[in-house]
Amino acid sequence: MPEAKRLFRPDVLFLDVGDTLIRPQPSWSGLYIEALRGQGIDVTEEQLDRAFASATTSEHRSFEGPFATTEHESWQRIVAFDQLVLDQLGHHRQPESVFRAIEGRFSVAGSWHVFPDVLPALDALREAGIRMAVISNWTWTAVELLHELDLAAHFEAFAISARVGYQKPHAGIFRHALELTGAAPERAIHVGDQYRADVLGARSVGITPVLLERRGRDHETIGVPEEDRTNVPFIRDLLGLLELLEVPVPAGAPRS
Repeated sequence: MPEAKRLFRPDVLFLDVGDTLIRPQPSWSGLYIEALRGQGIDVTEEQLDRAFASATTSEHRSFEGPFATTEHESWQRIVAFDQLVLDQLGHHRQPESVFRAIEGRFSVAGSWHVFPDVLPALDALREAGIRMAVISNWTWTAVELLHELDLAAHFEAFAISARVGYQKPHAGIFRHALELTGAAPERAIHVGDQYRADVLGARSVGITPVLLERRGRDHETIGVPEEDRTNVPFIRDLLGLLELLEVPVPAGAPRS
């Protein structure tokens, strides 16, 4: 893989959340399985992974907005997606208690792992005087979760899809983030782990994207077109971002 080019020092750095700052523990499927078993629904990880793959390619997940920005609407969107997953498993028309159990499992801080490089990197970026904000496709309670994980204080603004009415890669959520921070797109950088949502979404409004891939996969494996494999900065963790921005990496900071 070619060495990533150094980047300009941004006026604002935008960061994704899921698989960028945090990941579910033990896994997305693992949390679902625990919640479903508590409701008398027994599925395997392999079955659930197939159901996720089918649900995430459906029309439901392709809907990027605009949509209503209320807590009730956010909940209805969660229910619609979870029922879509359960439909793939043959469990149709489940009671609300099933969906509440799933949401409850994902809403507690103990269900999330903060990558070890995140806090050292955020501290270093703040010490370097770089403003930071979040752009994330997440549910209504995203900011509360970030507070519970002691991450929220690093960010001055939060563009959360459930509260904005658009989800990445729709330009609307990126424009909203720019408005919140007063940043010019050409002076902003966005870091995320999804090529379509984060790279194409940021680029659509003139924000410079950085692609993060923590699992050691290459451009081809994660679906980056050949023409972008040398154009989009590619990092393995947020310490790599520090290097791109020429911000000193803290001594002893762990790599993911």
